[in-house]
Amino acid sequence: MAQVSTILRTSPQLLLEELNDVEYKFQFAYFRMGIKHGEILQSGFFQASLAEINKRINFLERLGRYQTPDKKGQTQTVNPKLKSIIRASEQDFVTEIARSSIEEYEVFKKLLADEEEQRRQQEEAMEEFSDSENDDGSGSE
Repeated sequence: MAQVSTILRTSPQLLLEELNDVEYKFQFAYFRMGIKHGEILQSGFFQASLAEINKRINFLERLGRYQTPDKKGQTQTVNPKLKSIIRASEQDFVTEIARSSIEEYEVFKKLLADEEEQRRQQEEAMEEFSDSENDDGSGSE
């Protein structure tokens, strides 16, 4: 219960969010990133947008500067602290944490947006295909 009150004290906006969205965000940190409960609480994780966190984690992963821990919590690289990933300004994140350039990060963000758009279009195409298959099969009884 103390963890819940800490989260609500530091991130009261969570009361206005859908419970499923909050749960998904927590699961992203815990399962996808391998972050322990205490570090999630101390990092300000719930004060940042999931899209921005995901973008930064993806950038670090593609640079080889972040690795999701295995089931034992081990990595072959020393990951930056979640708190520093989240709270750093974009300039500091890119230059100090990712040890990259703003130009490279801008190119990455453009490529990531393109990938997300392609994924969205593929999902829409699959839904349309599925809908048309359902339409074709329902009238032939």
